Amino acid sequence: MKISRIKDAIYIGYIVNHEKAYTGQKPVFYSHKLKVNYSKHLDKGLTDKHLSIVYFFCVNDEIYKIGQTSGKNGIKGCMNFYCSAGQDDPGPNRFTINALIREQLELGNDVSVYIKFIEPITIPVPGINKVHEISVPVSAKGLEEVHLQDYREMMGANPPWNFQESGIPVPTYINEQFAEYRRMRAEDRV
Repeated sequence: MKISRIKDAIYIGYIVNHEKAYTGQKPVFYSHKLKVNYSKHLDKGLTDKHLSIVYFFCVNDEIYKIGQTSGKNGIKGCMNFYCSAGQDDPGPNRFTINALIREQLELGNDVSVYIKFIEPITIPVPGINKVHEISVPVSAKGLEEVHLQDYREMMGANPPWNFQESGIPVPTYINEQFAEYRRMRAEDRV
């Protein structure tokens, strides 16, 4: 499905290889991180704002992954989390998505990021002797589930990189790379 079908999705930017090489002492799988070149047309502070976010990784404008975040560092924190996989201690999902993005970049494809978000809502909360107004985030997981459900209804399956939701395994070669990377990192601690 083309991202253009989601009329209210906001273009965040596109992913590239970071120009600066890793200079630390720990073993890394990739000499360069990935980075997002953020759009200059974004509202000031949007990328750092604590929001309930559903994000879309797109390859040549086709949706490849739908995910969610509600981290305090906003979409920028989430993207840094993905972009640094292979130079830190990622979980298998983050390592996999980073590897798949790299493959697409090596093929000369564009990998872009879009989001939709909901601002925190203010609700009354009864205290001991008065009602307090507090700001709470909407469930970002709920946003993701709604978008995945709509995508499945329209396309008959989940996006290709939503492995967990599809109940399909990550490609074997990526699992092998991840195991090798974890072994390298573990040996360095000894």
